[in-house]
Amino acid sequence: MKKAFVIIAVLIISIKATGQSVSKDMLFEKFWSSGLNITNSGFNFNYARGQITNVHTRKFFEVEFTTIHHPKEYKQTQDFGFSQVGVPNPKPFVYGKENSFYNLNISYGVYKELGSKADRAGVSIGIKAIGGFSLGILKPYYLDLLYPIDNFSANLVSERYSEINRDKFLDINSIYGGSGYQYGLTQLKFIPGFHSKMGLHFDYAIYDEYLKSIEAGVFFNAYYKSVPLMILKKNQQFYPGIYVGFEFGKKS
Repeated sequence: MKKAFVIIAVLIISIKATGQSVSKDMLFEKFWSSGLNITNSGFNFNYARGQITNVHTRKFFEVEFTTIHHPKEYKQTQDFGFSQVGVPNPKPFVYGKENSFYNLNISYGVYKELGSKADRAGVSIGIKAIGGFSLGILKPYYLDLLYPIDNFSANLVSERYSEINRDKFLDINSIYGGSGYQYGLTQLKFIPGFHSKMGLHFDYAIYDEYLKSIEAGVFFNAYYKSVPLMILKKNQQFYPGIYVGFEFGKKS
């Protein structure tokens, strides 16, 4: 009888503690989060807002801004072997690049918890699945090109690629460097598509009101046509990849 009483007492205490943890977590109905991910083709920023449907499930909408680079992009700097007062130093550039590429992803996602350590400083492990619309944004890539005046001087002209200036744009000895980021902002083009993402999510302090987590997983972007990023390399229509990053946010 004494052993039975001890066992029952332990069970009651355990159930009460578990109930307190669950009921505390169930006080939260909504959440928001923001994060930064590093990918094999660039990086992205994201913002999500959604509902905590139960202690194991969250459903949300996410907006994400990403950069995507061609696998063959290589940044370099020309050394012309001279330095003059008033002449800017050569800037880094990517040889053969035609456009820079960005994405605005608008998605719906679900998070499912797989398991957790039930204390205030515990960790939950879950899977996050996301999918939605992707708006690809092309921005022309500008180079500072040298146009000789005589044997001792030249004009420096910022130009984007075209069939007219192809030979000049691809002449390594005529490239002084990449132009500023502001070039091409008024000449954007758009390529619609879709994207999906699935990751393993590690959420720290799961019974706290603040979200602190790290995540790693895979993503896939697809567009209705090949994305013209490089002039001399084969361009892609599909962009699979991997990512790792962190998130922070708050439950309410």
